[in-house]
Amino acid sequence: MTKTEKTYAVEGFRYDPEAGELRITDGSTVPLRPQTLRVLDVLVANAGDLVTKDTLMETVWPDTHVTDDSLVQCIAEIRKALGPDASKRLKTIPKQGYRLDAIPEDSRPPAVRPKVRGFRFGWVMAALAIIAGFGIALLSLSGPSHPPDPPAIAVLPFENLSGEEEQSYFSDGLSEELIVNLSRISDLRVVSRSASFFVAGQVADPRRIADELGVTFLVEGSVRRSGETLWISAALVDGATGENVWARAYSGTNANIFEFQTSVMEELIRALSVRLSSAERARLGVYGTSDVEAFDHYLRGLALANFLRPEANQRAEEQFVTALRLDPGYASAHAQLSLVLSMRAEFGWTTDVSGAVARAKTHADEAVTLAPDSPFAHFAQGRLLSRRFIGDLEGASAAFQRAIDLDPNYTDAYAFDAIVQIADGRAEQGLAMIRDAFEKNPIPPYWYYMPLGLAQFVLEDYAAAESALTELLQRNPNLPNAMRLLMATYGHQGRVDDAEWLAFEYEMLDSSATITDLMETTNLRHPPYRDALEQGLRKAGLPE
Repeated sequence: MTKTEKTYAVEGFRYDPEAGELRITDGSTVPLRPQTLRVLDVLVANAGDLVTKDTLMETVWPDTHVTDDSLVQCIAEIRKALGPDASKRLKTIPKQGYRLDAIPEDSRPPAVRPKVRGFRFGWVMAALAIIAGFGIALLSLSGPSHPPDPPAIAVLPFENLSGEEEQSYFSDGLSEELIVNLSRISDLRVVSRSASFFVAGQVADPRRIADELGVTFLVEGSVRRSGETLWISAALVDGATGENVWARAYSGTNANIFEFQTSVMEELIRALSVRLSSAERARLGVYGTSDVEAFDHYLRGLALANFLRPEANQRAEEQFVTALRLDPGYASAHAQLSLVLSMRAEFGWTTDVSGAVARAKTHADEAVTLAPDSPFAHFAQGRLLSRRFIGDLEGASAAFQRAIDLDPNYTDAYAFDAIVQIADGRAEQGLAMIRDAFEKNPIPPYWYYMPLGLAQFVLEDYAAAESALTELLQRNPNLPNAMRLLMATYGHQGRVDDAEWLAFEYEMLDSSATITDLMETTNLRHPPYRDALEQGLRKAGLPE
């Protein structure tokens, strides 16, 4: 293969074919075997295109007799190196081969996050936008093109203008906090973080963003920090015209961040003519802590927790622990720490599973005690209770329902409650809930396809289950639970060859593909559903 001087980007990683190195964006190198690097070479050289198994075998192992397991092991090592979140870029094309989505660094398009109109023209223009904004808002919101029942809104990731990539946790964190607080207002429909952040990273035109997300308004902004000084701008954008309805420019210090959050919430609500209940009005401006330093550590932990990798999980814990040392009553930090510890136990990132689970439960319970009206606190508690190492499905469902009652926009709670309903023998209810989640979230995260596929599987709609699970594994190929269910689906369809190949890839994840071991991993409690899973695995030809 001919080397190139270009480096390639793959979801937070850089690959340099000339040096034969895969590097994380912090500069550290990910160790890979020479054969695995040669496989990665071929995939990068054909980025975006299908590379057949035969092509890979003939290129990497010319004139050498090796079995398919050598290739599968290399693919598994690449996916492990990229991590569960990034590995969705390396996709399996059933019965054909693989496709890697990577782009040359020197040909990558510039950042496409929409810029806040008026910000770069200085504070004078921003001030004029504020003065004009309310008049425009009254005219725009009264027109027939903006139905007020309820307004649909998406918060885009705030642009980091600090000149330092490591400051992105702060700008992204402010966007997430705004999403969380807006979504708790019953008179608004707020698009999830995963959907708004994804589309904002792909599309530049705000009108197209609004159209793809199905919203009437967008909130966009930018953040710049220099030492203790803070500059923030925010704007409410009409999705139909792309014009500002309202804008605000703010300067101050880090210590004033809560004042900024409260002001933006109040002015957005006023511009949108949103009605607030007494409970919603009482919660306005309450952000869980009054300690600016604790809030900063919380945002750092939030950014790390999103990476879903063992080392990031550990560093996220450290940030949340620091936040709680500064403010022991910070309910959101307790809830996030519970989630981090739960995932550590769930994904096998610790040898002390029982200790991690016990700590996770302590922090989840404390979060609910400290903030009984926090949807996320109840979600964290429900997620923990729903995992197989606890298996309290009734308690989990009650927690998810409470989260939904507090925040009707909380689609993740819908999706997790769907899993619980199905596991407990109520597939029709679970299917209805996950469909609600899809309807409320126009661009759902990949894992929503798991409860969808599970419901369709136990309802014996195997073609639909296969479609959902295939979509899931195209987005994230390293999900063992999806692989297990798809094997059983293939079994019921009589597709033994497909099941055998998938079982082989499953074992490359250091997992056993025997029926006994596979059944031990499921949290399906309803006997007929368990029987359907076991019979599917048996029909797939897997060993007992």
